[in-house]
Amino acid sequence: MTPIAQIAHETTPNASAAVRTIRMKTHRALFRLTLTAACAALLMLGTIPTPTGAQSPGMPAATPLPAPSGPAAQIDAFALAWASVTAYSAVVTVFEQRDTQVQNVVFNYSFRKPASATVHIVAGPNAGATLIWDGGADVVARRGSGIFAALFKKTMSLHDPQVTTIWGSSIDQLSFGAILAHGQQTPGTLSQGPGDVINGVATDAVTLIHADPAADAGLTREVIELSTATHFPMRILGYDGPMLVRKIEFSNVELAG
Repeated sequence: MTPIAQIAHETTPNASAAVRTIRMKTHRALFRLTLTAACAALLMLGTIPTPTGAQSPGMPAATPLPAPSGPAAQIDAFALAWASVTAYSAVVTVFEQRDTQVQNVVFNYSFRKPASATVHIVAGPNAGATLIWDGGADVVARRGSGIFAALFKKTMSLHDPQVTTIWGSSIDQLSFGAILAHGQQTPGTLSQGPGDVINGVATDAVTLIHADPAADAGLTREVIELSTATHFPMRILGYDGPMLVRKIEFSNVELAG
């Protein structure tokens, strides 16, 4: 074998190995370039998924929803407070005026969920009588106590004028649950502001401007003053135009969980 041929024979394998090494490095470099370009494109399109709870680069932080405020928050607080009790008692004082007729009534009111109320009239028309409602369409009126209560007993419609106020409020409608439902469901505009301090207790005043006064006995505006401590009503004001025609006050409230 000639020297040249021998040199070629000895160097050819080494040359082939070198070529293979160059090719492998070239392929790796091209792979890196392709991967980098693909990632850049995905980032531009925003299609690279991020781990749960992580924030995508360049994306603004999520803004938490604001907590309810205003009258909706006050009504929600009232609803939460009402959900936490099973029964309550209160002294209820009612003033109402309709045209030239004026009515003042005081009664002891006891309510138990889901729908049971006992009202003892302390002052006003029918003073001394006790009204009992068990959730139905009727109310039982009793006068006296013991055997005399059985002797003077009468059943009448829940909405009989003899057992409602002159603006038509019945026993069931004067419960905290009915007042809450009235505020939640009556069509109109709600607003909120600070109420009066009643018996040393600060209140929030939620005002309802009725969309259809005729659907609410003709009242055009109602104000519910809710205790900032318990979130239960302390006073309800009703207006016919600018005139105050109803004032319902709740005192000596005792709650049962």
